[in-house]
Amino acid sequence: METEFKFCIDDTSLVDKIINDSMLDDYVDRNALEVIDMKAVYFDTDDLDLRKAGIAYRVRYENDRITATVKWDNKVEDGLHSREEFNLVINDERFAMEPDIEAFESSEAYDVLIKAAGSKKLKEVMKMDFTRELLKIDTGDSISALSFDIGTVHGESGDVPISEMELEWYHGSEEDFKYIASKLAEKYNLKAENISKLQKGFAE
Repeated sequence: METEFKFCIDDTSLVDKIINDSMLDDYVDRNALEVIDMKAVYFDTDDLDLRKAGIAYRVRYENDRITATVKWDNKVEDGLHSREEFNLVINDERFAMEPDIEAFESSEAYDVLIKAAGSKKLKEVMKMDFTRELLKIDTGDSISALSFDIGTVHGESGDVPISEMELEWYHGSEEDFKYIASKLAEKYNLKAENISKLQKGFAE
């Protein structure tokens, strides 16, 4: 299960301000800030069976790491996204270019994929490139990841900008995690983001 808040960042100058905000001083190690170059490719069938079933199949390059991810059963309320998620580290780059459902055979994600798409071949339907700045927050009551994504979705009708803040809950008190998100959103007047990067890329 993945649980995270998403917020729009209309002014990218806010990124440094939030990262260096004094309210985080006791909870973060700013020397451990990660900067990750992300390239994500989304796959579906010719009939977009996964999209129709609310499933995302993504292969993402994170610096030198390649991960295949399946997400499903998404629930969203006021910027809080909760969904089932399964990740698989990929060691063969050939799979990243031509992924299949069988790689998830030993996981719950496999049943979800088979039900939606059967044995249909997958093809690339969307790409996106962005840079992520990520900082772990450990309050003692909860551990979460604060990240800022700036880049572009290469969508059906052209390029769509990515400019958002995410706070992903890792462990501990969910109420503490929600409190941090609400304080940051309130202080910087951040608007909740209720759609995913993938949804932004599809023309409605």
